[in-house]
Amino acid sequence: MVKKNLKDILELIGNKASTQGLTLNFNSNIFFEILNENNIDFSKFKSIIISEWEEFQYKNQKRLIKKTYTTFFYQTFHEYFKLYLHRFCGFKQEQLELVNREKISDETLFFEYDYHLSNEEISIFREISESQNDKLNGVASPFGYFYLIVSILGVVIRKLLQEKFYIILDGAVIRNGEEGKTISFFIVIKNSKDETFQNYYYMFLFYFLKYFKDVPEVYLEKLLMGRKKLYQLALEQYPFAKEKLVDLLYYFYKKCNLLQNFSPLLDFLNFVCARVEDSIYSKLDVIKKEFLVNFNYSEEKKNSLLRIFDILDKKSTLYSTFQANNLPSTKSQFNLFLLYMKYYFGSGSLEALEVGDLLLLPERFKKILNEHNKVSNIVISANSIKSIESFMDYFSLISNGDVVNLIFQKIFNLELSHVNYDFFKTFLRSLNFNISTLIEKENEILSENPKNGIITFNIIIDHICRMLYTLIDKIFIRKMPEQASVNFLDPRSRYVGKNIALRVLELFIFQDLNVSDDVWPDYLISLNKDSLKKELEPHNINIPDKYFYSFQDIVRFVITYNFQSYSDQQLFEDWLINEIIIPLTNFINNIQNSIKDHSNKDEALQVLTQSFLKENSNFKFKNELQLACQQLAQYWIKDN
Repeated sequence: MVKKNLKDILELIGNKASTQGLTLNFNSNIFFEILNENNIDFSKFKSIIISEWEEFQYKNQKRLIKKTYTTFFYQTFHEYFKLYLHRFCGFKQEQLELVNREKISDETLFFEYDYHLSNEEISIFREISESQNDKLNGVASPFGYFYLIVSILGVVIRKLLQEKFYIILDGAVIRNGEEGKTISFFIVIKNSKDETFQNYYYMFLFYFLKYFKDVPEVYLEKLLMGRKKLYQLALEQYPFAKEKLVDLLYYFYKKCNLLQNFSPLLDFLNFVCARVEDSIYSKLDVIKKEFLVNFNYSEEKKNSLLRIFDILDKKSTLYSTFQANNLPSTKSQFNLFLLYMKYYFGSGSLEALEVGDLLLLPERFKKILNEHNKVSNIVISANSIKSIESFMDYFSLISNGDVVNLIFQKIFNLELSHVNYDFFKTFLRSLNFNISTLIEKENEILSENPKNGIITFNIIIDHICRMLYTLIDKIFIRKMPEQASVNFLDPRSRYVGKNIALRVLELFIFQDLNVSDDVWPDYLISLNKDSLKKELEPHNINIPDKYFYSFQDIVRFVITYNFQSYSDQQLFEDWLINEIIIPLTNFINNIQNSIKDHSNKDEALQVLTQSFLKENSNFKFKNELQLACQQLAQYWIKDN
């Protein structure tokens, strides 16, 4: 077999992407082309897998207790992966290290790897990424490339074996080493839940298409049938939930430990805790009386663990509130921006940011702001924050999406969705930093008693997962789902038996989608955008792209919850100052200084309009921009 060169592969992806653009499937198609360029070698590789699988199946026929694909892959996957990386992906197999492999169940298998990136490989990734000016949306980064090639390998093997499983890279982190960098990653082989996701998609699509005319009744009936099948699946799988919960929470434990942060667990934690709030029980009481009681811990240590859980619960609620508004349309993205701007600047108070509990790291905010004010000509003061709060009142009135994006490009030099992505990314970093600081403080308290012992991140995530298991078991798990209805304040509507079964089924969806359940409908529909448009084409129904997440949006979801780089550590407080407060203040001041007569409405309107059109003279929606500028101009106009 002829080994593929890493640089050649990345350049080929870059060249094709620059001429043809990227879609959800395009990167995969490019890499399939690369694999098929050397068809004989790749065919040999596939024949090895098929031959060994057929031998495994033959032996399986003679077994009284049948073995599944997890047994097969436990024995073979590492050799396949090592050969695949070396021959077809441009990597060196001697730099790949299998750290651990675990067969969790008949359906789930974990592989933990380290790949030691050489300085040459790091340079290649950097060079290709810079030459493409980030047009590849991270595919030319070690994270993106590994995610791509593992996904392709999974597709290839699934098609060969005709079994219902996925092979995915489900977490990766880059650490600096003496001779380069090491990327540690987590590959999961798991049941693909085809039937569950298909019927979930049908249910979401049924509600989605109600907003569009002329959808055939026969098509809607098919979707409605999927909804009924979903409830049936939930009821059928409910009796096995308690046993499978252990595997689910172990998955979160492993992933959080790899990334050394709580991000993958946040939306799941919020989902569980929100349902406990709908119940007749108190979260902290259940944890204290039915979980911590089993440990021979001091009261100080138990209280430390409770405080950490409580903080995570509250912060996950805030995060999920923002994430629930992270929907595809420009209108939704703008509403999300307005929501967090209102949360942080609604009071118009600098003091609230510096010493209050609005921010995760208020001391960090004050420090960075003071450093900026010492060296900058534009000082951010209490009046600056009041000005931003006042300006947002006018900014929030703008309704045209194209105008909104133009204004964001002018003020922030970024698209609206990119600003929101940076918000989530930095918020999660500060949240994890905040929890790490809290753990340090709790350890200081615990150290006063030598018998307590310290609590590490690993211990915390282990206990958090066990606490969640206790809560789920308390409110959801009974012999029959109807028996669990009495645990809730609303047992006759929201929490009837079939709804409880569906909520339990949804717990397991979080292993595949580590995002807010509010996002699931649009996420799944967007993943199926091409096939959906093709299905509706004969009926002359064309759904605009604004209703779907873009390729970039999907990539950002993947990056947010799966990848961690210690070289990219901007905190939310830094971002808020450098990317929001300073650009807004500069924009407000520039317009302020350009207007000579602030009682002249026409002059204010002209200055504002020209500032947006100066570099966008061909902007199509000039009338809409004119209307938006009339609204914004009110901020700078002073009455006589």
